[in-house]
Amino acid sequence: MKIRGSKEGHVILEEVFSGVELITSDGENMGICMRDTGFEFSYQGVWYSAKNGILEPMKTSDRGNVLVDQSDKDDACSPGPRSADPAATGN
Repeated sequence: MKIRGSKEGHVILEEVFSGVELITSDGENMGICMRDTGFEFSYQGVWYSAKNGILEPMKTSDRGNVLVDQSDKDDACSPGPRSADPAATGN
């Protein structure tokens, strides 16, 4: 993570791939994380994706887990190539 200031006195964070969480004194919270393209953020536990000018809620599994879009091959959180054949990955 890189931190610097702007001429206007704002804090500028760059390369924030591990995420930042903001919490008010009332317990309201917002988290944000950068991806290679766009952002993922949560507000009060609801996750959103902001990418290429499009803001949309992130999909969740039946158990409520956030489903990460892994269509970007260069995504830092991607587990790598996927194969329908488990033997191809050694699993």
